[in-house]
Amino acid sequence: MRKLTVVVCSVLFANIGWAEPPPVAETKPATAEALKAEIEALKAAKVAWRGIAWKSCLLEGLKESRAKNKPALLWIFIDRPIDDARC
Repeated sequence: MRKLTVVVCSVLFANIGWAEPPPVAETKPATAEALKAEIEALKAAKVAWRGIAWKSCLLEGLKESRAKNKPALLWIFIDRPIDDARC
């Protein structure tokens, strides 16, 4: 059993010596154009919500919703502190 352990350990340590070191990643100075291209490649090509013509006026949105017989989505965002007494 002892000989088997020595043989197995010898083979394992020999393989460590033969293993090639991992390749070093080349670091290139990133330009603004290269970064922009990399970011654009990560984005999904066709996303449905990007094709929506968003309206900033509620009345315009409701008018278009009625004309197209489509539902309206109302998004309200209030940027006030929680302790603001005006709300």
